[in-house]
Amino acid sequence: MRILLLTGDRKTARAYTDAADQCGGVRVCTLKNTAQVLERLYRETFDALLSDDPAILLPQVRNCRVQWPDHTFLLVEKPFETIQLPECLTFCFSNNSDPKDVLRSISGFPKSARHFPSTEQTISGFLQQAGVPVSFSGFAYLSTSLRLILSQVHSFNVQRIHTIYTFLSMTAGVNTSVAEHAIRTAIDAAWMRADTALLEKLFGYTVRSDRGAPSNAAFLFRIADHIKLTEEETINDFGRNA
Repeated sequence: MRILLLTGDRKTARAYTDAADQCGGVRVCTLKNTAQVLERLYRETFDALLSDDPAILLPQVRNCRVQWPDHTFLLVEKPFETIQLPECLTFCFSNNSDPKDVLRSISGFPKSARHFPSTEQTISGFLQQAGVPVSFSGFAYLSTSLRLILSQVHSFNVQRIHTIYTFLSMTAGVNTSVAEHAIRTAIDAAWMRADTALLEKLFGYTVRSDRGAPSNAAFLFRIADHIKLTEEETINDFGRNA
């Protein structure tokens, strides 16, 4: 896998170059500025772009006629400053994450011109319908977890909730226990304020006061299944009407 790294920091460039040598099967090409990136992308193709400069996401840059990689990742101080990610951005990683873990994660994303089967707006909409408060930090963690599940990243066994917590620790720069607790709090809040009819539709028999809210894993995978089913029905309807 070929990854283009945009960073003006020599220490970061060296860390990722060394990590690529240790990972095997991953090659990292480091460049210092956006102009160099555009020039290289005009001549060569890469599987992913990793940058610590958010300027790479600006419309005037992305509109340049070069061979943009399928996935763009950003290294940032605070990954969850905003819930809504730009369409051209796949994921944010904490710049405190281990470079080897970041490269292994990136190498697991499927090659596709369409980053995710579900848009950020779709996921956000379902979470809000389910009663998850947008102001809770767990909302962002749930959104990222759903995007990970729906993207079918083969470097992570997303059917195991603890691997999702591990991914969140890299993208958010927090301990796995912090991510787990934030998700738990958000789900508990949703269970108290969401429309009962909707919860019955999503979770069926589990909507009972004596049972309490579903586990983090049950909530995530049920929401993910519902999103996939809804999108499949939309695609089928479009095909029938075409």
